[in-house]
Amino acid sequence: MGELKVRIPNNIESQLKSTAIGCFGKKKDSIDIAVSKAVEEWIAKMHKALISQEPPQDPVKAIWGMLSHVDKSGVELQHEAKKIRFNKTMRYRDVPD
Repeated sequence: MGELKVRIPNNIESQLKSTAIGCFGKKKDSIDIAVSKAVEEWIAKMHKALISQEPPQDPVKAIWGMLSHVDKSGVELQHEAKKIRFNKTMRYRDVPD
């Protein structure tokens, strides 16, 4: 069995000790059991979150057709985006000090 040394705030340590003793009794390893269960739950939760964020196998296929409803070409969209960014920049420059 592995052993880790971690630092936690004093208030969390006291809550952990009292809760572990309340759940598992005044056994020598009650804190070990409580921390193992907490870490196990955290790992399961994080693993689930990380799996849901995996990139798609084929990114082109994932976005294919997303802009099919737009009647403008890619170049026209780039020019429009340039105008929007320019207007926003000018708005910020016109702000009085």
